[in-house]
Parts: sequence; C-alpha cells; structure tokens
Amino acid sequence: MGMAASQARYLALVARKSNCEYEGQQINQARTALSNQSANLFNQMLGLNVPVPPSTQDFTKTQYSFKDGVNASTISNWEQLSTADPDYNYVVTHYYYTDQYTGSQKMLNDPQVQFKANTASAEEIANKRATLAAAEAELNAAKEAKGKAKNSYDEALSNLNEVRATATNISSYSKTTTGVTEVTYSNEELKYTVKTKDENNTETSTTYSDYSKLSEDAKTSARNTIEALKNIGALPESYDIDKLENCGLFFSNSGKSFAFETDLASMTVSDESSELETYSSANVGNYNNQINGLQSIVDLTKEVSEAANTSYTNAETAYNTALEAYNNLEHPEYVGNSELTPIGTLTAEDEAEIRQIIIDMQKQGITSDITNYYNPETGDYLGGLYSFKLNGNTYFTTYSDLEASYNSGTGINNIDGQIKLPYYNATYVSTKVEKTEKALVETDGAGRFSSIRFEDNSMTYTLSMETVTDDVAYNDAMNQYYYENAKYDKMVQDINAKTSIIQQEDQQLELRLKQLETEQSALSTEMDAVQKVVKDNVEKSFKTFGG
Repeated sequence: MGMAASQARYLALVARKSNCEYEGQQINQARTALSNQSANLFNQMLGLNVPVPPSTQDFTKTQYSFKDGVNASTISNWEQLSTADPDYNYVVTHYYYTDQYTGSQKMLNDPQVQFKANTASAEEIANKRATLAAAEAELNAAKEAKGKAKNSYDEALSNLNEVRATATNISSYSKTTTGVTEVTYSNEELKYTVKTKDENNTETSTTYSDYSKLSEDAKTSARNTIEALKNIGALPESYDIDKLENCGLFFSNSGKSFAFETDLASMTVSDESSELETYSSANVGNYNNQINGLQSIVDLTKEVSEAANTSYTNAETAYNTALEAYNNLEHPEYVGNSELTPIGTLTAEDEAEIRQIIIDMQKQGITSDITNYYNPETGDYLGGLYSFKLNGNTYFTTYSDLEASYNSGTGINNIDGQIKLPYYNATYVSTKVEKTEKALVETDGAGRFSSIRFEDNSMTYTLSMETVTDDVAYNDAMNQYYYENAKYDKMVQDINAKTSIIQQEDQQLELRLKQLETEQSALSTEMDAVQKVVKDNVEKSFKTFGG
C-alpha cells in the first residue's frame, strides 16, 4: 500500500507539473502576442507624419504699386505683349479701392411692424404712450434684474459643481510617497513592503496589507476611510464596506490610508527612486464643508432668480397689456423699437439717396416696391414712403411692405412671426475698381520695374515694390496645422495609452510566470523525494522476496 500511495502521489505531481508547464506555455504565447501588439503600435507611431507649421514665406509675394495723386493702385498681373508694339511692352491689370455712393436693399428679420389708430384724442394718446413707456421701463428693469439674478445663480452653481468635481476625484485625496527604492510582495502574508530613502539616505520600510491582515482597530479605520470616500463620490459603490478583502486595496497598519494594488504591483523602481500614490479621507470633511456652504448659496440665489423671473413675467404681462391698449391698428408707427416717420415732401438729401437706391436696384435687376411711389411719367414722388432709425442709421421703407409684414404676423398686435421687411439706404461703400490696359513698363539695373505709363494716360508713374503676406491664407494654413497637430497628438496619446495597457498586462503575466516557475521547482523537488521513496520500496521488496 505504501508503494501504491507513493506511485499515486508521483503521478499526481507529474500531472501538476505538466499543468504548470502548459500554463507557462500559454502565458509565453500571450506575452508573444502582447509583444507583437506593442511592436505594431510602435510601427504605427513611426508611420505618423509630424505636422509642420506653415512658413510665412510661402504666403509672401512681391507686388508693385503706384499713386496717381488721387488713388493708390496695385498691379495684380502683367504679361508681355505677344506682338511687337513700338510704344508699349506689357498688358497690365491694376486696381484700387474707392468709396462709391451705392444704394442697397436689405431684409429685416422679425421686423415687428406695429400699426396704430389715430382716432383717439391727443390726451388719450399721450396717456397711453406714458403708460406704455412706464411699463417698458419696468420691463427693462425687471429684465436686467432677472439677468443679474440668473448670473448669480449660474456662478454659484458653477462654483458648487467645480468643488464637487474636485471632491469626487480620488486624486484630491492622494499623497505622494517619494524616494521609493524597493517594493516587495508576500503572497502568504498578502502584503506589500515599500522601502524608501529620504534626503539624508535614511531608509524607512512601510507595510501595506490586505484588509484581512489588519487588526480590528485598523479594520474599523479602513472601513471609515472607504465609507467617507464613497459618500463623497471619490470611490465607486463597487467597494463594499463589508467585503474589503481582496478588493484591490492595500491598507497601512493604521488603516487610515491605502494604495491601489495596481499601483503597487506595477511599480518599476528606478535607480533614482520612484513615487507611490497613497490615499486617505483627511480632506473629506473640508470638501463637505465647502459643498454645504456653496449649496446654501445656490439655494439662496435660486430663490432670488425665481423671484426675479416672476417679477419679469408680471412686468411683461403689464407691458403687453399697455401695448395692446396703445395700438388699434390704423397706420404703421413702429418697426421693432424704431419709430416710423411718414415722408410727405422729400428733402434734397432724401431725394438724392432714394434716386440712387432706385438706380442701383434697377442695375442689379432687383424688383423693388420703392419704384411704385414715383410717377412713371413725370418722375414725381407720390408719397407713401417711411423712414426710421436703426443702430444710428436712417433707412427707408414703403407702406406696402410694412402692411405685408404686419398682415403676415400672429399674436398680440400681429407682432410675432412677421415676414421679412425690405428696407433701403445709400451709403459710401469701398469698391474695387479694376482695369486692364497696355502699358510701357521700364526696369532698373537690377531688373525690377521702376516706372509705368498707360495707353490712356500721358503720365508716367513711379513704381514702388513691396513684399506683402496673405495673412488670411496664412491663418487658414495655421488653423489647418493646429488641427493636424491636435490630431497627431491625439493619435500619439492613444498609442501611448494602448502601449501602457499592454505593458501592465505583460507585467501581470510575468508575475504569474514567476509564480509558476517557483511552483514547478517545488514540484520537481517533491517528485525527486517521492521517486526515491518508490525506489527504496522496490529495493526492499526485492531483498525481502528474493532472499
């Protein structure tokens, strides 16, 4: 029976050793796969194109310009004549900018055209206008108060959220242990021993143990620490207070601080020593006090904001009531907040401006209602135009356009959802004037253009040469560079993050492989011992039965 038991033990040890060898092969294959992945990521990084910022030289060119006493002109293109000409040698394109009196039509979104009756007495109109003005002033004040209250509430809420974000970040409770020279792990005792040296080369050893290895007092401190960090949101709910064994946390002897097992297991101690992040709940109370104080401010500013909203709603209702009483829809009076002025007799300035508007509308092929207010035979003004001020400028519009916008609206006084209102003005607009003509261009001894004379002008102008940079194109190129650089940085960060994960996985596999090697060595030793027992039993049996 002894020999049979020894043989059975030997077979069991052989099986375990084979299993260790098989698992070791699997780990080596996994590490090979991780190595291939890491190499692929490295090759991928090598294949990235590093963005290069644009050079201003690529967007810089030389140009010629001249002054004719009125305008400063720039030459944009020049080509030599293809056929001989005794007087001219180039075809030159040049341009300048000048302010030209130009009429234009614009479309006013949401014009809020308002009509008003003129059947009431002057005293009644004045009273309604005063009531409306007072309601408008109250509405504006309520709107301002509402905005300030909302800003105060938004600021208080932002401050609270900022503190909460900090309080719920586990790094807010970290402490860096510097000078780490050695980190060892005991699987039997479930503890990490961290050795450090200070600036005086004094060595200190600190133990971080699994929860199960702590004293009862330390366990209580550990639970209190984890519960405090969970309550404030710095640790997830997955850390069960009643199940802190093997949870990935290793605690100091007091239980008041801890380190993540992943940090401990993945530490690589360099010659210059390393750092270890540990965590405690020391700052939780401070953050709770800040949060409670800021929450009180948020609650208070919210109440003020809600009260301001109510005041604004009441003021808005009072304003709308006054507005409804003021308007009874007979003739156009307002475009938004701008008062309309009917034009009876045109001044010389108005006449010139409207004539210019009509000319430019016809030149651009724009169908405009403004032409219907002039007699087509005599050209006399027939009436029906209105003027109003917007952003300090005077504009013109017509009764038909005002009526069309007003009739398209909905709500009180048809003020909502009105179609666009055409309106007009004429102003001096900087306009590019370009011309292409033959020219006689002379050069200096260095081959640069020095003077020019055009075919329709007897004057000879001195040319100036300057270097100009296309800032718009350069800025566009820089923006593209910033985009490409940001994309490049993101790709590098992604590759580094993936590489870091692969390295962590490889370290875990390497640790497991070392454990298997230790186990296999122990099995070999035990197999040798069992094999010797079997051999001794065989020899004894032969001596017993062979004698």
